[in-house]
Amino acid sequence: MKFSSFLILISVLLLNCQNKDKLAPKAPIKKKADTLHIVEESNQKTTDSVTAIQTQKTHQLILTSNALQVINTKTGSTSEIPFGKPFDEMKEIVSRILQSKPISEGINAECGAGPLKMASWNNGLTLVFQKKGAQSVESESPWEFAGWYVSLNPRNTTKSTTMAGIGIGSTRGEMESAYVIIVKKSSLGYEFSTTSGLYGIFDGMGKQAKITTMWNGVSCNFR
Repeated sequence: MKFSSFLILISVLLLNCQNKDKLAPKAPIKKKADTLHIVEESNQKTTDSVTAIQTQKTHQLILTSNALQVINTKTGSTSEIPFGKPFDEMKEIVSRILQSKPISEGINAECGAGPLKMASWNNGLTLVFQKKGAQSVESESPWEFAGWYVSLNPRNTTKSTTMAGIGIGSTRGEMESAYVIIVKKSSLGYEFSTTSGLYGIFDGMGKQAKITTMWNGVSCNFR
């Protein structure tokens, strides 16, 4: 009788152990949590990317004969970016609009207008900065926005144009339909200018000649 009771007790203990094993958490739950974290992180990156694209489409940089303009492509409202703004502020504004940082920054001390600091972006836009009233790089005067320059866009990114859509690659015929221009041959090539202060170079004389360079304000052209 005692032996039978002992067997019953052993059976009960083994059954309890098996039930505890079934209730114990298993490793794959942690893997599911890790997978969920990865999915959430991926979704966040996608959201950030979409936000950046929307920001880029919302605002556009416009070339003008009086510095630059920013246009909200959804509302059509514009705001001026006048000459005189400090280097760091201008770099931040333009980088935010173009959704990219400058690909190069540097100082050219050999320009006819004196030392000029420049920042260039991958769409062919270069901003020119000058120390007001200073003829030396060592001057403590701040670098101020004094001009812009656009050239060929080898990376095929969104190019900057005037409000009339004139930019690098536009033809002389298109330019003349939007502006009154004067064209003359110089050491730079077929150079054009408008009464409002836009300057540039065509790659030829005919109506189909294309703009290869445009600028406004202080420049560093060597004639």
